[in-house]
Amino acid sequence: MNNISDAQMSASEQAARWLSRQQAGLSAREQREFDEWLSQGENAGEFQAMQAVWQRVGDLPQENIARLRASLPVEKPQARRPFWFAAPVAALLCVMLMWPAWQWFAPPVMTTAFHTGRGELEQLTLPDGTLVSLDAETQLQVAYFEQRREVTLIKGQAYFQVQHLEDKPFIVFSGPSRVTVLGTHFSVRYIPKSMSGDGTDVAVSSGAVRVGPRSWLQNMHWRVMATLRQDPQNRHLMVLRATQRATSDASGALTRQASVAPDTIADWRQSRINFNNTPLSLALAEFSRYGEMPYHAASQDVAALRISGSFNVHRPDSFVRALPKVLPVKISTQTGETQISRR
Repeated sequence: MNNISDAQMSASEQAARWLSRQQAGLSAREQREFDEWLSQGENAGEFQAMQAVWQRVGDLPQENIARLRASLPVEKPQARRPFWFAAPVAALLCVMLMWPAWQWFAPPVMTTAFHTGRGELEQLTLPDGTLVSLDAETQLQVAYFEQRREVTLIKGQAYFQVQHLEDKPFIVFSGPSRVTVLGTHFSVRYIPKSMSGDGTDVAVSSGAVRVGPRSWLQNMHWRVMATLRQDPQNRHLMVLRATQRATSDASGALTRQASVAPDTIADWRQSRINFNNTPLSLALAEFSRYGEMPYHAASQDVAALRISGSFNVHRPDSFVRALPKVLPVKISTQTGETQISRR
């Protein structure tokens, strides 16, 4: 079975071959090799994803199941790489083409919605045991189906501690992005025209998530492209692990950012805001999500000044008093309004 661990093959290709071999039954030696392979790198996550696809095949009509089984690899002594290379793609494409529409358009078995106001934080437990923390001014919709769990973050910030269910993937839709949970604690932020830009920001505390385009077809397209190792310079699909962070633009295109300290992920849970070279106007807007903000930039050039640091979300007064120490500004009160102007 060493050929399954061929270094030239991607983890998803190896996962497809192990899945095929499992269907026929593993010998004791093969089981040991399989366990060793699972313990390496991203193999466990790739096998779990491939296994989830295969498990859903049981809901296809019998004639389609036969066609899909035929697309998976059958171990042959002289099998060549091109055949195995195409197998995972064939399996995914078959599912895309043959999946019954009623599976995806069937009504949910449970729906609910949550909303927090200015300065309001909320912690809640979903029916499956998943824990969710909501930041201020956050809107969240939850829909659980027979075969999947979906959450839509309409606006705001949320931190998820997902209860793992093997046969029910947990998916978060946010702005232009889809976040598929591979078993993890992570944060999602979507606040257009804010300090995080117009896209979605995802940071992982533990475990792993897959981030990609919101559209199911687009998401599957980029998974196929990743398997084929096509267009490596234009990545629209990423797997993020602990301390990793990625943001998207308004269209969903992704950029991976530098690693983040675990204690800064969803720092709003500790009533903190972290600014990193953030324009002053956006910093003031961030404070306004937690309470009244009586401080205003007197001009556009002052609003464009940039600030870095960690601050208490409930103490905008301390933030403003610190500004003259790090920026060329002064604080003055005119007609009952406190302004930040050039000095």
